[in-house]
Amino acid sequence: MSETKSKAFALIVVLILVGTVVGLAMSHVSLKKGKEIAEERGHPFDRGMARAFALRYTASIIVISINVMLLIGLLWVYMDTYSQTKSNFMLGLVFFIGVLLIQSLLSLPLIHALFGYTPSGLGPFGVIPYLFETMALVILMALSME
Repeated sequence: MSETKSKAFALIVVLILVGTVVGLAMSHVSLKKGKEIAEERGHPFDRGMARAFALRYTASIIVISINVMLLIGLLWVYMDTYSQTKSNFMLGLVFFIGVLLIQSLLSLPLIHALFGYTPSGLGPFGVIPYLFETMALVILMALSME
């Protein structure tokens, strides 16, 4: 494996690990706060239902957090390349990644909850689209680092 490919692989692994840790932390804090709010409002607490919700909620936050980290990595790569080349195409990619970054941030269930919206019962279909986005971002990151 060439040095460039090794660096790209290492960067992708680090970004995925950081995204996972950040996602777990956000999920833990927000689930704890959500449980407190539900108990204060007198909502019944069904452990089985809560466990299923927590799993989907945590998975969504982790996958979206990984996507955010990968997008930040891509933004850095494209901004660096643009500063060296002044290519309009690279500038377009910077804006493209910026829009995807905003979309990912706004997709975080934590952001929805901060504005008073509750998750709808989409089950795995609330997570699967983000997994495909993650795969696409990993491919784009690997190709962009060549």
